[in-house]
Amino acid sequence: MDRRDSASVNVHFDSNITHVDLESSAIFVEEDRKGPYDLIVGCDGSNSIVRSALQTYSPPNTFSFKQRKLLPGCFKVARIETMPPLMDPESVGLMLPETKSLGITAFVEPTVGGGACILFAGRLSNADDDTTKTQDSDVQETGLGSILFPRHGSKTERESQPDIGNITVLILDQFPLLEGTPGLDDLVQQLLSQRTSVADSVKCNIYNSNTDVTATAICGDAAHATGGVSGQGCNSALMDSVALADCLVQHYQPHACGDTVEKTKRAMLHQSVSSYSHKAVPVGWALYDLSFGNDGKTLPIFRNIRAIISNTIDSLFRGGFGIGKKPLQTLLASSTSSFVDIRREREKYFVDSFPSDQWFFNELEQLYQLGSTQVDNRTQS
Repeated sequence: MDRRDSASVNVHFDSNITHVDLESSAIFVEEDRKGPYDLIVGCDGSNSIVRSALQTYSPPNTFSFKQRKLLPGCFKVARIETMPPLMDPESVGLMLPETKSLGITAFVEPTVGGGACILFAGRLSNADDDTTKTQDSDVQETGLGSILFPRHGSKTERESQPDIGNITVLILDQFPLLEGTPGLDDLVQQLLSQRTSVADSVKCNIYNSNTDVTATAICGDAAHATGGVSGQGCNSALMDSVALADCLVQHYQPHACGDTVEKTKRAMLHQSVSSYSHKAVPVGWALYDLSFGNDGKTLPIFRNIRAIISNTIDSLFRGGFGIGKKPLQTLLASSTSSFVDIRREREKYFVDSFPSDQWFFNELEQLYQLGSTQVDNRTQS
């Protein structure tokens, strides 16, 4: 972003978007109205504000999604400019707390330029107090869990002036491998200023808006979250971005608009985002299946036994000597095959067959037609 032309790209950090109005093509940062915009793209995570707007402004029975809380765990991420000196600067590291019952772990990942990204994972605090008594001893745990991961509305969350220095000491007591790392106070400030993230799953039937409102698309976890189960969240978001960019290049050609510039530009943008849905929805559904398997359904007994044996062979031989295949997680991370192709190749592991390309095309076209019909009826009335 630093290399982009500042005249063509404006980047705004620390902007809390509270509402998106697809009729007026505006977004609201707190109470400040921004816009109008020709195109809105929501890459705003599993609790997407843009997805909520799509649900609000879509005609009935056209846009739908399901969202589930997957795990009791939660996490926050902070960045530091220098890798902890006691850790390998070229490897991802796992830090376990000194107090085992604390229930917080930290993953340290090197970043470009010698810095690092640290993910703290734990559980939402059940108490307001700053200490929790362990079950196996009279030793008092530190209140680090309630400080880093407070429940919404708790006393800790309402605390207006936390003691940054004291919290830094608590973190160092539990994770001594961070000793000597510059900027720990800033790391603590980053953690305290964040809302706690919880692993969610999201599955949408369509990734774009209807033609009667602003051209809008959703990407990444806003469209298809797997809660980190597959380890492909970032990859799939980037793939969505590429798919959307390709569709814009193909369909959005404003130099060919002629006399009806604005109307034609709007039609081109809607064609772009609808084509994006055609490309991205099957991929998102495939990744969802690969992440959650049969999602509670059970294979018939003989197919189940066959699947267990195949998975065991894959885990033991990992495709070596021509025996078995690479385990799924390895395949997802290393294969150039699409998620759709991988899902179809693993059909024997699933109760339900994966839909065909024609099925996806027909379903999306029916949704577009239904939306257009409802808009026309509303306009006529």
